[in-house]
Amino acid sequence: MKKILLRAGMSPLKNHDQTEVIMRNQIGNNIGNMLFPASVCRALFCEDTVFDTVNTVRKYSSEHIKWINETYDCLVLPFANAFRYSFLRELNSITELVSQLRIPCIVVGVGIQAKKRKASEQSELDEAVIRFMKAILDRSSIVGLRGEITAEYLTNLGFHAEKDFTVIGCPSMYMWGKELPAMKVKDLTPESDVSMNSKIQLPQKFHDFMYRSSQELPKFHYVAQVIEEIRQMYMGSDYPEGFVKKIPAHFPVDFTNPLYQSGKGISFTNFPSWLEYLRNKDFSYGSRIHGNIASILAGTPCFIVVSDERIKELVDYHHIPHVLMKDLKTDTRIFDLYEKADFGAIQKNHEDKFMHYLDFLRENDLTTIYDAKGNGPECSPFDQVIQNREFTPPVQAFSAISPQEQLDRLRRIGREREKWEKYLKMRSTGVSRSMGDYLKHKVERKLTENYQNYYPFIQEYSTSQD
Repeated sequence: MKKILLRAGMSPLKNHDQTEVIMRNQIGNNIGNMLFPASVCRALFCEDTVFDTVNTVRKYSSEHIKWINETYDCLVLPFANAFRYSFLRELNSITELVSQLRIPCIVVGVGIQAKKRKASEQSELDEAVIRFMKAILDRSSIVGLRGEITAEYLTNLGFHAEKDFTVIGCPSMYMWGKELPAMKVKDLTPESDVSMNSKIQLPQKFHDFMYRSSQELPKFHYVAQVIEEIRQMYMGSDYPEGFVKKIPAHFPVDFTNPLYQSGKGISFTNFPSWLEYLRNKDFSYGSRIHGNIASILAGTPCFIVVSDERIKELVDYHHIPHVLMKDLKTDTRIFDLYEKADFGAIQKNHEDKFMHYLDFLRENDLTTIYDAKGNGPECSPFDQVIQNREFTPPVQAFSAISPQEQLDRLRRIGREREKWEKYLKMRSTGVSRSMGDYLKHKVERKLTENYQNYYPFIQEYSTSQD
């Protein structure tokens, strides 16, 4: 039996409590982060596999390191745009972790988010990326990148294509293997049922475009993706200080906004419910790359307004219909973009890209559910688990639920805050230091799990569990 440790905010194989996910930020800041760990898990989850997840936000003691080395066969690390300044601290922490491990550590998808500089100029981020790449390559055969822009960046740092790294795109696109769901392309009309996604930090012209589009397509839902938005709609939390310099016009800033009060503003704490929601939509559009990749996985047409290079390298690699932010005009209409879009292009070379992805996994000695021709089982072990789970429905705004539901939610929030306060108290008194013993002794776990492991170090799951 093979035991794999997967980097993820929470296990994709379980249904998690909605309040816990939101208050503990188990989505890793963005619900898009639920997709690529789930896709990687599905591909690697064979009949004889035990799959656990690990959150790399926390520090690692010698006990943690020893536990991982003794328990797991490999550490699999799906990333998004991890090569960025705001992720620098965690990137350095992961490098330190990998450097101390003896097991293989495989990076399945990573991208750059930084301004271009001259090759002769080296930054703190560059130095961190070089250390990270060297540590990973000491524990794996080759690193998988999200796109050509990241490939160019690593080449400038001295790494070599097809030796140190290869472009695989985003693993989430390979959720269903070599065939994407058939795209249900219909005429776009004012009666179409659509899904919108957005980002608060984008230029006002984008928010104006989204507002105009919502007026022309009134049958819509707006999906909040980042934790700051989700918390303000769920329980009224303010945006963190400095999160945004200025709230743009037309953007819903709290649950009193008519968009949320009407029930049009929603979010998700699991990917099956998210995909099911999108299967029932006619179209998805906006600025979120994974919000629209989720639509592709659901078989629903999508269109992306590309705001930066981390998104551009993915839409280019996977041929996702898009327009660049600089090309968005004051008179741009969503109907015109839809009419000109080639939704069939998404299927272009998808099978070839998937087979390259499989070659990458095999080069790193990872066994998948697919055979040499890329064919997988009709119902994989991952699918069997998901089909037997009942997942929580979309997250509704506080202002859109009944008074009784509001009261129940406030009570759940209160209990979660009490847990957090107890966790901080236990931590400050030093009780939570014996994590190694905690992980090894099941009986002690029963007694201490609510406090000592408030933020789980490892979430365990195997095929033998219900």
